[in-house]
Amino acid sequence: MTRRRAGLIGLCLVGLASCGGESTSLRVDEIDDAVRAVVEVTGKDAKFFEINATPKLINLFLDDGNGSAINFVWDGGELRDETEVAPADGVSFDASSMSFTSDVYALVEKELPDSLLRAFTITADGPNGEILNRVVVQSERGGQFSVLVDPAGKILGSDPLTGP
Repeated sequence: MTRRRAGLIGLCLVGLASCGGESTSLRVDEIDDAVRAVVEVTGKDAKFFEINATPKLINLFLDDGNGSAINFVWDGGELRDETEVAPADGVSFDASSMSFTSDVYALVEKELPDSLLRAFTITADGPNGEILNRVVVQSERGGQFSVLVDPAGKILGSDPLTGP
């Protein structure tokens, strides 16, 4: 299973878990705290395959340096005790290279007011390993797509999302 597919599966599961929630505010402002907590617990460099913030929690896919991603979940201001490890491929990124504002999803929310914001994702899957920021959106009819945004939230493009 590829890292991207593992992340999308995680997003689907998170999307199901967050259905029915009233808040569309994504936990973007807690990402730095979550990263620090993972580094403190593991003692590893802050290199991740993906980080995604939902209205309820943050998933962090830490590069273990041996071809696997360790999934940590930040929930309620702390890391959950359980973790999962899965094979991963692709490019990881150093968390110190992340750049975004806490309201990076605001323009997407404004432009698509009848849609649900499901997640803000950070990956290094640009053509040359660049860090990309996306806002995952769900329409009223259930279809999902991602909106590529710059660090300030300017909309750069979109991608359809398909299920696993």
